[in-house]
Amino acid sequence: MIIDTHTHIMTLDTERYPLADPNASYRPTTDGAADLLKAAMDGAGVDRAFTISAGFYGWDNSYAMHQLQGRESWLGVGVLVDPASAEGPVELQDLVEAGACGIRIQRHLFYHRDLDDPISTPLWAKAGQLGLTVDVNASQSEYGAVENRLKEFPETKFILDHCGYVADTLSPETNTVAPVVELARYKNAYAKLTFLESASKEAFPFRDVHWMAREVIDAFGPDRCMFGSNFPQKMYSPKMSYAQTVELFAEAIELSDEERAWILGGTAARLWRWAK
Repeated sequence: MIIDTHTHIMTLDTERYPLADPNASYRPTTDGAADLLKAAMDGAGVDRAFTISAGFYGWDNSYAMHQLQGRESWLGVGVLVDPASAEGPVELQDLVEAGACGIRIQRHLFYHRDLDDPISTPLWAKAGQLGLTVDVNASQSEYGAVENRLKEFPETKFILDHCGYVADTLSPETNTVAPVVELARYKNAYAKLTFLESASKEAFPFRDVHWMAREVIDAFGPDRCMFGSNFPQKMYSPKMSYAQTVELFAEAIELSDEERAWILGGTAARLWRWAK
């Protein structure tokens, strides 16, 4: 079982699915419908995928939720909910009842408070009550706040999205996984190994940064690590094809068979509710 843990599905039809900020530079630049994702998955031997509602839609999860319909056997959806909204926990409950199985919380784009700001605590708490895995999109400079949430909600599973972009900012100049490794002592922290392309100064298979993946895997254990494609490639991962995102962990990086099995799907199978 191979599970892609990081995709964004999107449409160029911004009339039917408007952007939260029509003037923002961050916007869909390619068609990324669920059926296109499935075609790429089939070509690479991927069985299931988790998709996160794209940030340029703001708190409107309509497109991802509409695309989920009829695809529940292979697609899981993570939603974005305003952490500062008093209605956030109720909205999250409604989305889960409609089929969502995860949530991403971040302070970028449309929410600029600290991740441990008390105003967002009800949403973090609700995610835990619903048994959701929380995808935390944070740079490493925000890991102090992330650590506070790890300690506050020890029964909730948290994914360190892109391993904090391997630097203190979203546009790293110096690569490091040290702050990520520090959080490995929390057993409810998981690492998403989706940073290699952006961290590398080389072409695929990015051998100059394999050491970073190795350090994270050794710290967390393979059963708390996972791969993701960053689909659609044209927009988020232009230095490699969809199939190569799988190949990176199936062949290119030196791993044991057990490590490959966990990273390519075993870990993800335990993090989200999948339709039978």
